[in-house]
Amino acid sequence: MTKIFTNREFLDFYNGSSKKLFQDCDFNRCHFINCAVSSTTKPKRRSTARNITFRQCEVTGCLIDTVIAEDILIDGLKTNGLLQSWAAVFKHVVIQGNIGEIMISPLVATGMAKPEEQAAFDEANAAYYQTVDWALDISEARFVECDIRNVPARLIRRDPHSQAVVTREKALLGAWKQLDLSDTYWAEWIQLFLDAGEPDVVLVAPKRHPRYWVLLDGIKKLRDAGVAELD
Repeated sequence: MTKIFTNREFLDFYNGSSKKLFQDCDFNRCHFINCAVSSTTKPKRRSTARNITFRQCEVTGCLIDTVIAEDILIDGLKTNGLLQSWAAVFKHVVIQGNIGEIMISPLVATGMAKPEEQAAFDEANAAYYQTVDWALDISEARFVECDIRNVPARLIRRDPHSQAVVTREKALLGAWKQLDLSDTYWAEWIQLFLDAGEPDVVLVAPKRHPRYWVLLDGIKKLRDAGVAELD
């Protein structure tokens, strides 16, 4: 049975190495303040969130840590700054509507984990994605900002107009270095994913960004040059 929460405020909720299952919840116009889920450095102790809907919710000072997120709908989200996700994995997570600033990172413990802890999550997350048919659907999201790292591009459902894939193979050819991308951050992002050793990256021109049309034009330049994949 689904639990429904409407116009609720959740303050200082913290979930650590509990291996807890959160499921079957529907949050409507709720506000989460100083909350964190699945804050652990041990893959076997991470929590799972499954079959949860967030409609027109708001977050302030929150973190999404190493959670396994499955069958999640986020329909509209005010982030009050950058909402960061650290080493989480996703399966059938739909993000749509007006969304604030989002960053999905593979790093554990906001980048403060020991090398062996990071390696354990890198291995666990890679194995998890081998079992997933699709991870994220961002095709109908209108972001202020969106930075997705180390989620396989083949598992991300995209808007072909404003979101594009750059593979490592194409990036290593270096054609992007000859383009005038100075008004965008695409050159920095391509170099970043190459330095991280990732196989590909999804570039998202955020539709609510004040320079959306400039960023979109940068993606067009990358496609015209054969750097970004044509959809």
